Amino acid sequence: MKAYKLTQWGQPGQYVDVPKPEPGPGDVLIRMKAAGLCRSDLDMVDSKPGSAPYANSLEPGYILGHENAGFVEQVGTAVTDLQVGEAVVVHHMRHCGNCEYCTDNAEQHCEAFKRNAIGLTRGCGMDGGLAEFLLVPRTEVISIGDADPVLYAPLTDAGVTAYHAIQTAVQRLKPGTSAALIGIGGLGTYGVQFVKLLSSARVFAVDNVAERLQTASEVGADETVLFSGDGADAADQIMERTGGRGVDAIIDFVGTAGTLKLAAKVSRPRGRVVLVGMQGGTLEVGWGLLATSCEFAISLGSTRQDLREVCDLARNGKLRIDIEKFKFDDLDKAYEALRNGTLRGRAVVVFP
Repeated sequence: MKAYKLTQWGQPGQYVDVPKPEPGPGDVLIRMKAAGLCRSDLDMVDSKPGSAPYANSLEPGYILGHENAGFVEQVGTAVTDLQVGEAVVVHHMRHCGNCEYCTDNAEQHCEAFKRNAIGLTRGCGMDGGLAEFLLVPRTEVISIGDADPVLYAPLTDAGVTAYHAIQTAVQRLKPGTSAALIGIGGLGTYGVQFVKLLSSARVFAVDNVAERLQTASEVGADETVLFSGDGADAADQIMERTGGRGVDAIIDFVGTAGTLKLAAKVSRPRGRVVLVGMQGGTLEVGWGLLATSCEFAISLGSTRQDLREVCDLARNGKLRIDIEKFKFDDLDKAYEALRNGTLRGRAVVVFP
């Protein structure tokens, strides 16, 4: 079968021919219909040998694609609850089911699949869905019934990662509180929607591109703030619009030094700053640098239950899902558009 593989660090992916996988007793063979593309794909192929967080932790030679959806093609003898032809999505994070994290409903931190700062996922250290077929254990598959896999593919990482990050801060978002979401790209657009769905908080959307702020307003943001320069003006605007109160929950989907500094400046006592973005920024913390009792957390991935809940929101028409479709043969064009920032929505590769 045809697949798109990362063969060497620092080199673009390559189309290759690989054997079609065969399911074991507890496996599901999925005929791929849609695979979302992600900025982290570019971070992987751009990685220099030995560099963090990918090339110092993983071996090249795996099929890319970690936002995967399709149809059941074949099931193993032990799989009795899925039908051939049923539409499914794949939870992208691997888990053993036995370690203390898996048994404590934190499977995204699974010890068996942890590699330094990251966890192995489909399309990140292990074969992913940029291929005609994808073989996964039954435990990683979630049925979406007769829904369209093309729309659900980007929810399996961009959507569910944003959802999990919001869930870690939603208890802070009581009536009268506010949230700031920094970076209104693929994850941030979903993040705005999740905050509005899960709370009554006033939502500030922050980005350095005016068009993205327009999208944020369309999906429910109450306030938009343009990030420019070192972000000092954005911080001043947020503090002014909150009457000097600051923000109760800040989700940083970018992760540069500038965005983290902004998050710290607008934080409130007993608030929470959640870092999702992996752009390598650092934050100096201490008295006077971060609000007292404000928590700082790094959010990693999601759980299968998170994905079930996100799919249920989509099934009930609660989410706006913007995508731009590409053919499997046009991956180079798709990644170029992703790299250049010219996409209108999330890039989704659609298989024939």
